[in-house]
Amino acid sequence: MTNSNSGDSEKASLQQNFKNPPHEVRPQAWWWWLQTPTNKEAITSDLEEMKAKGLSGCMVLDGGVGPFGSHKWKKKTVIDTTEIRYEITNEYKNGSLSQPDDKMETWSAPWRDMVRFASLEAGRLGLDFGVFIGPAGCAAPWVTPNYGQQEIVWSELSVEGGNMINQDFPKPNFPVQIKRQRENQTVKDAQNAFYNDIAILAFPDKKTPSINEIISLTDKLDGKGHLKWNAPKGDWRVIRFGYRPTGRNLGGVFYIDHLSRDAFDLHWQKTVGILLNEMNPEERKAFKYVECDSWEAGDPNWTKHFPEEFKARRGYDIVKYMPALIGVNIESDETTEHFLNDFRLTISDLISENHYGRQQEVAHEHKLESYAEAAGPHQYQADLKKCVSKCDVAMGEFWMPSPHREKPSGRFLVREAATAAHTYGIKKVFAESFTSVGPNWEVSPFMMKAAADQAFCDGLNWICFHTFSHRPSVTDVPGLTHSAGTHFDRTNTWWNQSMPFVDYLSRCSYMLQQGLFVADVLFYNGHGLRLGADAFEWEDGMKNPPESLGSGYDYDKCNDEVLLNRLEFKNNKLVLPDDMSYKVLVIDEKTPVSLQALKKIVKLAEQGATVVGKIESSMLGNTDDLSEYQNLTKRIWGNLENGEYKIGKGKFVWNKSIREVLKNQNILPDFECTGLSDVGVIDYIHRKTEDTDIYYVSSKWQPVEKVACTFRVSDKQPELWNPVTGETRLLTNFKVENGQTIIPMEFGPSSSYFVVFKESISHQNSVSNWPKFKTVQNIEGAWDLSFDKNWGGPETIVFPNLLDWSKHENTGVKYYSGTAAYRKTFDMISLNENQELYLDLGQVHELARVKVNGVDLGVTWSKPYRVNITSHVKSKGNTLEIDVVNLWPNRLIGDAFFSEKEQFAKTNIRKFTKATQLLPSGLIGPVQILTTKND
Repeated sequence: MTNSNSGDSEKASLQQNFKNPPHEVRPQAWWWWLQTPTNKEAITSDLEEMKAKGLSGCMVLDGGVGPFGSHKWKKKTVIDTTEIRYEITNEYKNGSLSQPDDKMETWSAPWRDMVRFASLEAGRLGLDFGVFIGPAGCAAPWVTPNYGQQEIVWSELSVEGGNMINQDFPKPNFPVQIKRQRENQTVKDAQNAFYNDIAILAFPDKKTPSINEIISLTDKLDGKGHLKWNAPKGDWRVIRFGYRPTGRNLGGVFYIDHLSRDAFDLHWQKTVGILLNEMNPEERKAFKYVECDSWEAGDPNWTKHFPEEFKARRGYDIVKYMPALIGVNIESDETTEHFLNDFRLTISDLISENHYGRQQEVAHEHKLESYAEAAGPHQYQADLKKCVSKCDVAMGEFWMPSPHREKPSGRFLVREAATAAHTYGIKKVFAESFTSVGPNWEVSPFMMKAAADQAFCDGLNWICFHTFSHRPSVTDVPGLTHSAGTHFDRTNTWWNQSMPFVDYLSRCSYMLQQGLFVADVLFYNGHGLRLGADAFEWEDGMKNPPESLGSGYDYDKCNDEVLLNRLEFKNNKLVLPDDMSYKVLVIDEKTPVSLQALKKIVKLAEQGATVVGKIESSMLGNTDDLSEYQNLTKRIWGNLENGEYKIGKGKFVWNKSIREVLKNQNILPDFECTGLSDVGVIDYIHRKTEDTDIYYVSSKWQPVEKVACTFRVSDKQPELWNPVTGETRLLTNFKVENGQTIIPMEFGPSSSYFVVFKESISHQNSVSNWPKFKTVQNIEGAWDLSFDKNWGGPETIVFPNLLDWSKHENTGVKYYSGTAAYRKTFDMISLNENQELYLDLGQVHELARVKVNGVDLGVTWSKPYRVNITSHVKSKGNTLEIDVVNLWPNRLIGDAFFSEKEQFAKTNIRKFTKATQLLPSGLIGPVQILTTKND
C-alpha cells in the first residue's frame, strides 16, 4: 500500500527543486582562456560572478581568441518571428580581430599555477571545476610524429618473374585514404621524418588472387630499401605497405594517435598528470572532471600495434589481406568486403576503447569523471554510441543561428548523444551550448531560448555555455574575448540580469533528468559507422524521424553492442537493464546487419518482439558463416510479397510503415497537436518516473499558437509548470478520451511548458486554461531617464514619449550600450481588489528589471515582457522604475567614429563599423496595465 504522505512529499520535493533547482543541474560554462598571461584578481572575479549568477561550475579550455575574424563577417544573421535568414552585408567590411602579443602557453608551469589557483577558488565558492585535456580531439605541442595520428601508405612495383629481382623499392607515398591537400611544411617534415614498414607483399597480377597466392617479401627488403627476390615465373604486383603521420594538426600542433593507448597515456602524463602531481588537497577539492572536445581530427587508419589489435578482435591475421585496402579483390567479392568490414570495425573499436575508454579509465584512477564530446559531429570512423558509452556523461553540441551553420541539421547535434545515453543508461545529456561563429554580442537570452528548447526536445538535459571568456583585465569591457560562441560572461551588458535565464535552463535540466525517456521505437543502427549510403538519411543530430514513423512517436537508436548485450524482450516489451523500454524494433533498410545481430533479432522475435523492416545489406566479417546468414534472411524475407513472417511468439513486418504497425497494435501517438497556424511548430519530449509523466512542449516561432494538445496519459490531473517563472498550476479544461488527455493550450512567443501528470483527477471544468487579458489603462506621457555617463549617456534626460534609443537625436543615447533607468509616477484609473493586475511593457530590447513602489519584481527577459503587480499598486502616487538593458553593438558602432584613445569600449573584436546598422534598443512599449478575465 502506498503511503499518501510519502507521495505528497515526493511531489513537494519535485516542485521545490523545480522552483529552485539544485546545484548539480545548473549550467556549466566553458571558461575559455586566451593564451595570454592572467592574474589571480581576474580569476577570482570570473568565478565569483559564475557563482553569483547560478552556475554550478566551469572547465578551463585554453585556445586563444580563435581564427574567426573578418572572413566570417560577410553575412549577418536575422532572427525574425517566423524564420531565420542570412543576409550578405558589407557592414563589417573594415572589422578586425586581434590576439595579444604576450602569450602564456597552455600546460606551461605559469599556466598550471593559475589553473591550480582557479581550482582552489572554485572550491572556496562551491563550484565544480574541470579542465580540457586537449582541443578538438587532443592536439598538443608535445606530440611527436611517432605519437601522432598514423595512416597507411603504399608504393608498387610491377615485375616479371622467372629471375632475380634486385632493385631499389621507393618508400610509399600514396595514402590508402585520400586526404586533404597538405601544403604545410611542418606536415611534410613530420611525414618525412617518421615512416615504418608494415609488410612487402607480392601476388600474381590478375583480377582476384587467392590468399594463398599472396607472398610476404618483408624479409627480402634490406634497411636501405633494396629488394632482392627470386621471383617465380609470371607477372607480379609487389606492394610495399607502411605507415606515416597523417600530418593532421591544429595550427601546426599535431593530434595524438587516437587508436593508441600508449599515446593517450603519454598525453595524460604531459597534461593532467603533471597538474595533479602539483596540486595539494585543497586545490583538488573542486577538481571534478576532465573533458575532451569534439572530433576534428580527420581519418587515421593505423597505429603501431594495429596487427595485434586486429587479430585479437577479428580472429585472423591482417597482413595478407592488406591489398584489399588499395582495391585488390582477394578470394572473392564477399571475402574482400568482409575483410574491409573487419578493418573498419577495428578502427572503430580502437578509437572508442583506446581513446575514450582509456580517458575514462585513467580519470577514474584519479577519482575524476571523464567527459568527452564523443557524439560527433565530425567523426565518421567510429561507433559514436560506443564512444559515448565510455564517458560519464553523454555529450553533444548545439549552435545558435549563424552564417557558419545555416541549416538546423548542422546546428543541433544532440540526438546522437541523447540516444546513446538512453540505451546505455547514462543519466546526463550534456552539450556545448549556444555555439556560434559570426555573431558577436548580438544575442539576448530570449533569442537563445528557442535554440535551447529545440535541444531540450532533442534530448539535452544539461547546459554548458559556450563561451565564458576569461580576460586578464577586470576593468576593460567587453574586453579581450574569444571570437566564437555566444558571449556569456561578466562583461556582457545583460550579465547582471542573467540569473533568471540561468534559472530557466536549470529548471528544464532538472525536469528532463527525472525518470526515463519515453520512446515507442528502437531503431537498430548496426555498427554505427556513418559510411555514406550506409547512414540513415535522417542522421543529422536532430529529432527528425523518418517519414515511415511520422510525428508524435519518439524513438532511440541502438548499436550492435546494445542489441547483443543489453536488449531483452520481457513482459511484452523490448527492455534495457535500467527499465528503458520500446514497443517495436526497426531495421532501417540502409543499415548493414551483422550475423550476430541478425541471430539476436531473430531470438527477440521468437520471444514475442515485432520487428519492422527488412535487411538490404550485410555487415559480415571473415569469420562469419555466410551460408547461415543467407539461410536466415531467406527464411524470413524469402517471400517479400507477404509483408509479414511470424516466428515463435513474434513477427517480422515489412511493406508497412512503422506508424501503421504501431497503430495496428493499438499504440496511439504519444503526443499530437492540432490547430497550428501555417507557420506553427510545436515540439515535445516525454519523461516518466514511477508515477509521474513529464512532457516538455515548446513552440518554435513567435506568433501566438492556440492549439489542442493530446497526451497519451489518462486518469491523471494535468498541471502546467512554467520553467521561465517556476510557477505551477492546475489545468482544469481538458477531456479524457480513448486513453488520452486532450488539453486546449496557448503558446506565446517561443514559449515552452512542462505538462505534468501525477495526481488523480480532482479539478475539471470548461473554464479556459489561459486567461484573457484586457487593458485597464495605458501608462503614457513623459519618462525620466538616466544613463551611465561613463558610457557616453546623459545622466538625466526626459523622453516625452517612449522611443527606440537608436532613433534618438542625442548621440549619447543613440550609441549607448548598457543599462538605463526609466522612472515615472502614475495613478490608477480604478483599482478593484478582486482584479489580478499585470504590467505589460510591450516591446523591450532586451531585458528589464521592474520595481513598483520600491518593490523589486524581478527581471523579465522573454516575451511577453509582463509582471504581476497585483499586490504592489495603490490608487494614487505609484512610482514605477524600469531598468532596461540593450546589447553591446550600438556602443561599438559609435566608437568607430572616435580615435582608439577616445573609445569607450575596450576589446580585441572590432567587427562593428560606422556602416553597421544600429540595433533597436530600450523600452519601446506601449506600457500598459492589464487585468485577466477567464472565459
